[in-house]
Amino acid sequence: MLSWLLMACTPSYNWREVSLADGAVKAFFPDKPLTQERPLNYSGHELRFSLTTATVDEALFAVGYAPLPEALRGAPEKTQGLASTIVASLYQNMGVEPPTQLPELGKPFTIEGKSQQGPMRMRATVWLTDHALIEGIVMAGQAPFPEQEADEFLRGLQVAR
Repeated sequence: MLSWLLMACTPSYNWREVSLADGAVKAFFPDKPLTQERPLNYSGHELRFSLTTATVDEALFAVGYAPLPEALRGAPEKTQGLASTIVASLYQNMGVEPPTQLPELGKPFTIEGKSQQGPMRMRATVWLTDHALIEGIVMAGQAPFPEQEADEFLRGLQVAR
């Protein structure tokens, strides 16, 4: 709680609680977020993927949400495969080969990679529930990476099981 109060005093960060996906996820964003939707195809199933983002000082704070189609619900081998594909794609998007042992779902992990702007860092957590795949992401340059704010953002994500 104290860290939220201290961060609230940071001029660049204007924290606000946001409810996403009809209340399935609650997050504290550091600025007014915007949401975009797009279809995502996995193994012949179309998912509706929404990405809610806010940017502060060139750091991107994001929550991705994809409700699972009925055909994938109750099929743990397929949903685990979806989650693994999403986690691996985060590494690939950062120009890094995914590790053989992917990070555990629900646990934060960090990727050091590159973009056209230079060295980048991503801190992320991916959750898989019975009804959805959710990802929380903070991405910024490695040097100015907002460590404390990234940790608070990811710890503040509440995912309804």
